[in-house]
Amino acid sequence: MAGRRQVQVEVLDLAAVEDMAGKVRAVGELPQMSDEVRRWREDHAVTPAPEAQSFAVVGEALMYLHSAPDGTLLPHACYPDGTEKVYTDFLHAESAYD
Repeated sequence: MAGRRQVQVEVLDLAAVEDMAGKVRAVGELPQMSDEVRRWREDHAVTPAPEAQSFAVVGEALMYLHSAPDGTLLPHACYPDGTEKVYTDFLHAESAYD
């Protein structure tokens, strides 16, 4: 995606963030997911951070995980319109998106 990203940070409790990260990882490991992710990325001009991992298409969003500086995995959702949402806990909210 060219230019500055439109990012919304949603603060949840740590258990919810960890649960969501586990679900993104599990969905990303489904056999058909690599083809769905490839198609989503071909169809949309959205480029996740290079450090992104565990990609999954969930509804209209491309979801992925990104590590906070301490290694905590934070789920991200990229939408076709170029907006992005980061799910984080209070401790990581300040550094959730750089």
